[in-house]
Amino acid sequence: MNERSRVDKTSAEDKSIGFDYQYYYFLNELLSLKSGQTASYEVLDDVHIERADGKTLLVQLKHTVQKNAQGDPINLAKLDPDLWKSISNWCKVIVDPADGRSSVADQLVFLKNTSFLLVSNKSGNTRNSVLSSIDEFWNGTKSHVGFISDIRALKTKTKDETIKGYIDDLLNLDPGVSEAFLRNLSFGLGLDEIITRCKASILEKQIHPTRVDDVFQAVDSKLRENSFATVKAGGKISFSFEQFNLEYRRDFDKVRSEGFVIRNRNPALPANLSDQTFIKQLVDIDDIAADDVEILTKFTTLRLNFRDNVEQWIQDGDITQSDVDDLEQEADTYWENTFTSSYPRRQPPPDEAAGGAAARGIVQELRKVKLPLASQELPIRMSNGGFYELSDRPVMGWLHNWKDRYN
Repeated sequence: MNERSRVDKTSAEDKSIGFDYQYYYFLNELLSLKSGQTASYEVLDDVHIERADGKTLLVQLKHTVQKNAQGDPINLAKLDPDLWKSISNWCKVIVDPADGRSSVADQLVFLKNTSFLLVSNKSGNTRNSVLSSIDEFWNGTKSHVGFISDIRALKTKTKDETIKGYIDDLLNLDPGVSEAFLRNLSFGLGLDEIITRCKASILEKQIHPTRVDDVFQAVDSKLRENSFATVKAGGKISFSFEQFNLEYRRDFDKVRSEGFVIRNRNPALPANLSDQTFIKQLVDIDDIAADDVEILTKFTTLRLNFRDNVEQWIQDGDITQSDVDDLEQEADTYWENTFTSSYPRRQPPPDEAAGGAAARGIVQELRKVKLPLASQELPIRMSNGGFYELSDRPVMGWLHNWKDRYN
């Protein structure tokens, strides 16, 4: 039972990451499209590319989670089901009568405009006699007859009837068709870091290295959402260069034009939200209720997003500590002016009710302020987070006696 569970788990993991592998390969093809080209996902094949000259590339993608002793993906074996199933699928496509390719002449016409690519994170190796034989055929050191002889000999070395059937699909091709197919067949093996390739493609579009992840996340999220909606509506996932450029260009332009990108994250929240000084300050003036978890969570998230974004911008070189100091000085000036206006001559209020009203007035005014940072005006949510962060230290407060109360 334990062994069965392990096998089932491995199979499920392989299938799940296999789908992601196909998807990210497709995303990278979209990012690499040239004018006049179209990329499609699970239409004619796992992925297919239509080129400006009318030719089509059919791509089969195979991923494994199996590792060798060195911790690398296993090699593509000479009787590997991934290899032979792909070849079999393409052979069936070539002779498909439903697409009008019953005759050899029609099959040859199809092959003039169609090529085939097997992509896998499995590696090629010199011990794979199939790959070696194909390579020898390509470079002219082996005839087509010699190649077919190698494949017939290979077939005798397996008892797997499924693999034998796959091999027969190749052997049953007309010799001229088989030769044309082999000349149009190629391999992209050892392709493992597919997400890294996507990000490299983004970088090549003149995106600053610190913004690549932002573009990747935006395009990835939108493409997944749009693809789901397209399939649900019965459509096909396919983009021409022009269509992809139209729908996703904004995600690239946005990071090029902005001074710095605001990243809305889900920060780890404190175990006890009400223990934060800025929350205590707001509760004490009856601005919020101590048991309003939704508001406490929202305001805390604003504070932490402000803090985390500022730290990231400094790390990325978008701003300097001097820019942050300038923002805090500006925030302090806004606060001091509002505080002085609420407590004339800095005198304490006549009673607790008046003090609470004055304090709430300060907060309400500061929530309208857009703080400047490095010549860029922050949106209200970020500016609110900035004031919450400063009142959490605290270097500002709302009640007249805030220094004595919270320091």
